[in-house]
Amino acid sequence: MMKRLFTFFFLVFAVLQLSAQVNTCTIFGTAPGREGNVIGAYMYDDFITYTEIKLAEGIVDDSGKFSLTVEVDQVSYVFLRCKKVHGFLYAEPGRKVELEFPDRDPKAQVNPDVDYVVPMAIYISDSTDMNFLADDYNQKFDKFWRHNFQSFVTKDSLAVLDTFHLQMDRHYAFVKNPYFKPWMDYGMASMEDGIFHSQLQSGRKYITRKKIYYHNSEYMEFFNNFFKDYMYKWSARKEGQGMLTCVNSLISYDSLFSIMKKLPWLENDSLRELVMLKGLYESYNNPAFNPRNILAVVLQASTRSKIAEHRRIARNIISSFTKMKRGTFAPHFLAVNKSGVEIDPLEIYKGHYIYIFFFATWNTHAMSEFRYMADLQKKYGKKIQFVSISLDADTNAYKAFLKANPKYNWTILHYDFREKTKDDYSLYDVPAGFIIDPEGKLLVSPADNPSGDLEYNLYRIANPKAPPMIRHEDR
Repeated sequence: MMKRLFTFFFLVFAVLQLSAQVNTCTIFGTAPGREGNVIGAYMYDDFITYTEIKLAEGIVDDSGKFSLTVEVDQVSYVFLRCKKVHGFLYAEPGRKVELEFPDRDPKAQVNPDVDYVVPMAIYISDSTDMNFLADDYNQKFDKFWRHNFQSFVTKDSLAVLDTFHLQMDRHYAFVKNPYFKPWMDYGMASMEDGIFHSQLQSGRKYITRKKIYYHNSEYMEFFNNFFKDYMYKWSARKEGQGMLTCVNSLISYDSLFSIMKKLPWLENDSLRELVMLKGLYESYNNPAFNPRNILAVVLQASTRSKIAEHRRIARNIISSFTKMKRGTFAPHFLAVNKSGVEIDPLEIYKGHYIYIFFFATWNTHAMSEFRYMADLQKKYGKKIQFVSISLDADTNAYKAFLKANPKYNWTILHYDFREKTKDDYSLYDVPAGFIIDPEGKLLVSPADNPSGDLEYNLYRIANPKAPPMIRHEDR
């Protein structure tokens, strides 16, 4: 019996170890001229706001060598940064990437205070690795371009590009890497769009009924160029009439989402919502739009969207335009319990992780989250303190909610009509949640809803050494 039990635990441990290895990529090599300096690996959380996430950090040793282990669950566009210099590569789960990370060229890149991009020499012999494939394709494209450059001043240029694209499709037909094919296709799409400037042609070929590749660098570069200032441009046309009203007066995500269905290319709900988020992000500093209302609409999207990637983008938009940036100290505030006693939750739970959830009883979206929150509090309440703050204008509604729901036994307070709290936390709408670390700094800002990706964050806090759990959208 003991032998069988030992075997079981050994197998579980082996599976966990294998899972951890599969979800990591080791990046190592040399960084000449940066001995003793900090080197970091980063990626973009999304390609709309380009919010950076630090994946790993280390020190370049005295011989100029470094090694970083990063956690990735798919092919990811990663960049290294060290001493005002950065370079890009692709990291894949379960792989090792050896490279040389050169210093800036002091003759061409003369200002030591400017962050320069340098080309990295990547040593890969595996023809299925994304770095190998990208370099191989770029060499072929450079050769094609030099040989056919003159064709691009004639009417035959599109045919020449199409021929090359078909040749590359056949040449790389063996490639199973899911990142490469869209990377190649949308790199070509950007080329065609830049040369021919035909949105109608590009839209039909690369947008209509096509999949969205949120983390593919070439796809998102094409997407961002194709839909640049799209919402603002169409708001002045007949098809887009009402978009300004939806933001500036109605402050309504649902109304804006509905109106944008009339615009070209946006019949697909997922694409339309992504374009809407990009448009709101671009329009924040546009005098035609009310910036506070833009954030209110984005906050609605961060809780109502059915697509996890869109909720993440919306949260990053809010963070980029407010004081609530990750890594900054969370504002202290006073709230009251049902007896009217003032409480500072950040002071009471100082030294603990805190999940704060702002709600109002009249908001059905906020109320629907409590049953999910109750389950999460049971699972993670020993390591993370749960605090809910009512923004109800009627304190009787708040007290009636408490009386009707005694099973919600964590700290639930009322904001006591302190407008500074709403301003400090940029509460343009509810629900809104935040995770605060033991130092009192914002760890996740804003956080996804309990029905969404919140558990992913809570699990990582409660189980820091365990392999990452599968995200909500991947289950």
